[in-house]
Amino acid sequence: MLKLEFLPKFSLTIVIAFIAFTIIGTQLHEMGHVLVAKYYGYQTELYHDSMTYYEKGIGQDKNYLELKNLYEQYDNFDYESFPEDVKEKIKILNERLDEKYPNQDNNDGIYISLGGPLQTILTSLIGLSILLYRRKNDYEFKLLDWLSIFLALFILREIFNFCQAVFGFLLLGQKEFYGDEFAISQDLGFNQWLIPSIMLLIGVFISLWVIFKIIPLKYRFSFIVSGFVGGLLGFAIWFGFLGEFVFSYL
Repeated sequence: MLKLEFLPKFSLTIVIAFIAFTIIGTQLHEMGHVLVAKYYGYQTELYHDSMTYYEKGIGQDKNYLELKNLYEQYDNFDYESFPEDVKEKIKILNERLDEKYPNQDNNDGIYISLGGPLQTILTSLIGLSILLYRRKNDYEFKLLDWLSIFLALFILREIFNFCQAVFGFLLLGQKEFYGDEFAISQDLGFNQWLIPSIMLLIGVFISLWVIFKIIPLKYRFSFIVSGFVGGLLGFAIWFGFLGEFVFSYL
């Protein structure tokens, strides 16, 4: 049920909260990858939109440093736009690194890929558990409930990623996708859309339950509209300029 009542002050708060939680959620997701990589003994680097991992010592290897320098020189270009001699050089450097650091090419990668989505799911389940407990015991709706709602809705990331991939497929003609869920599907030998589709269904189920069963009716419409706006703003702000700016000082 939805009551079409818009609450301006509440909506502004929700927009700001969604911007903040979009940024927080992104970094926690990447930290999920980092923690798994650390567990397997890799060195890691965290960025505003991703992370990398490599064997200890590889960061000081002359081949790695040369490879890193090449990518930095062509930072504003897609790989396909790189000059052919640069592509060949990158291929040779990668082959040298694979030969010198064979553990880079093993099954650890799939577990590291799982780290991000599992962190997102775990955070969502923590929020969901708190909401279920408080609903069962009929507690008064308080700040803890709102915080738990935002934790539970970390799962919206799965919906957004799926929709982004569909957009790329239908409008841009993309056929290969590099999100965690797509990579995991392919690594397990499944169709690349299988795990993203499963995660989409889980995300839709949890989100609908939280919005239509937990959020009080008078706030529901404002929350949906403001959440949509805040989520998009958070994505645009963090990935557009703020994330890179912040990490340039870290």
